[in-house]
Amino acid sequence: KKHYNSLTLGNELKPDSVLDQALSQKYVAETGDDTMPQISLNEADEMLKFAGENKIPVRGHVLVWHSQTPDWFFKENFSDDGDWVDKDTMITRMENYIKNVMEGLATQYPDVEFYAWDVVNEAWQDNGTPRAAGSSKSENPDSSAWTRIFGDNSFIEYAFQFARKYAPAGCKLYYNDFNEYMPQKTTAIYDMAMELKEKGLIDGI
Repeated sequence: KKHYNSLTLGNELKPDSVLDQALSQKYVAETGDDTMPQISLNEADEMLKFAGENKIPVRGHVLVWHSQTPDWFFKENFSDDGDWVDKDTMITRMENYIKNVMEGLATQYPDVEFYAWDVVNEAWQDNGTPRAAGSSKSENPDSSAWTRIFGDNSFIEYAFQFARKYAPAGCKLYYNDFNEYMPQKTTAIYDMAMELKEKGLIDGI
C-alpha cells in the first residue's frame, strides 16, 4: 500500500488459472456449443479485492500464451482426449474467452482499474521464428498449441483485435517477451509490433 501504485498478478490471471474445464464441458452438454469456454476468477479473487479496496491499478497478465494453457482448451468438447479443433473454431473460442474474461472482471470487480493487459506472451523464438507446433504437455517447452492450430503466428493479430474490442476503455495493450535483445528476435517482434500499431491494435512492448 505504501510503495506500489500498480499490481501484476503472477499466475492467477493466466489461462490455466482462469479457464474452467468442468464449467466449459457443462456448457457444451447443456447447449451443444463448444466455442464458449467458461471462466472462473476464484484464484485471482483475493488479490483483485485487495486492489479494488486499496485503489491500486492492475496490469492483466496474460491472455494468450503457449505455456500454462491447458490442451483441452484446443480440443473438441473441451475434452482432454478430444481431437484438436480447427482454426475457425479456435478463433471463435479465443474471442469468447477474452470477452468472458473482460466482462467477468468488469462485473465482479468494478472497483479495479485494469490500466494494461499483456495480450500475447512469448510467441517468438530466439531465432525470430514462431514456436514449434505442439502441445502444452510436450516435453519440448518451446512447442505451442496455438501454432499447432494456426500453422504460424497469425493468432497474434486475432488476440489483439479481441482484446481491443473487449478491454476497458483506455486500457493499454502490450506484447510481452524475453531475450528481445537477440537480433533475429528483435526484428520479429519489431515487425509484428509495427504491423499491429498501424492497425491501432497495440500500445507497447
